Amino acid sequence: MERPGVRVLLVAPGRRLPRAAIDWIAERQRYTRVIVPPATRAAGELPARLDHEPFGPPEARAAQLAGRAAALLDGAAGTRAWALEAVALALLEGGAVVAPDEVLFRELIPLSSWSMNVPARPTDGLLVQHLGIAGRMPREMGVTAAQAQEAVVSRDAARIQKLARQRRLAARADGPVRFRRIAKRSAGLRPFVVYLDLVPAAGAAGEPFGTWVRDEAGEEAAALFSTAAALFI
Repeated sequence: MERPGVRVLLVAPGRRLPRAAIDWIAERQRYTRVIVPPATRAAGELPARLDHEPFGPPEARAAQLAGRAAALLDGAAGTRAWALEAVALALLEGGAVVAPDEVLFRELIPLSSWSMNVPARPTDGLLVQHLGIAGRMPREMGVTAAQAQEAVVSRDAARIQKLARQRRLAARADGPVRFRRIAKRSAGLRPFVVYLDLVPAAGAAGEPFGTWVRDEAGEEAAALFSTAAALFI
C-alpha cells in the first residue's frame, strides 16, 4: 500500500492560525499526513482540530533529529529554531512544508535556494496540485546529499560555500520548470513556493553541528541535506 504524502505545518509561535486555513488543509489535504511540529505543540494552546486527522505528530526518530538539528542551527544565518524544525521534518520525512501565512516568508528567506512570488493567490485546484508536486521534490539537486553532508562535516567554509552555490544554481534551473503552470518567472508580492536548503545554515553554525552530524546523528542525517519545498496556501 502506498504511503500517504507528508505535509509539515509551519506556524509561528504566538501567532494565531486562521480557522479558514485549518479547514482548508483538513479538507483538501485529508489524504495526507499533516505533521504538527513538536515546537508548535509546545508553544501554546492550539485549535482542537489539530488533534484529529489528517493532523498528527512526526515519527519519533524524525522528531528527535529535527529537534536537535534545529537547536544546533538556531540563529545561524538568521534562522529560528521553530522554522528550522519544520523544515528539517519535511526533509527527514520526505514531504512539503505548508505555510498558511504570508508573513512566514521572511522566516524561510535564510533557508531559501530559490523562490517564486505571484501577483495573487492561485485557485484551490492549482494549490492542491502543486502541493502534491512540492511533496514529490527530487531528494537531491545539484549535488548529492552525501556530498553535502561530507562538506558540512569537513567544516571547510570554501567547500561549503561552493556546494551551496551549486545547489542554488540547480534550484533556480529546476523551479521555473517544475512550477511552470503557475508562472514562467517570479512576479508580484505574494509568496508561492520556496526551495529549502539547510546547507548555508549548517555552514554558518560551525563545529557543533558538523560534529553532531558526524558522531551522533546516524545514517538518517543525510536526509537533512536533501531537497524540500514550502508552499504558501
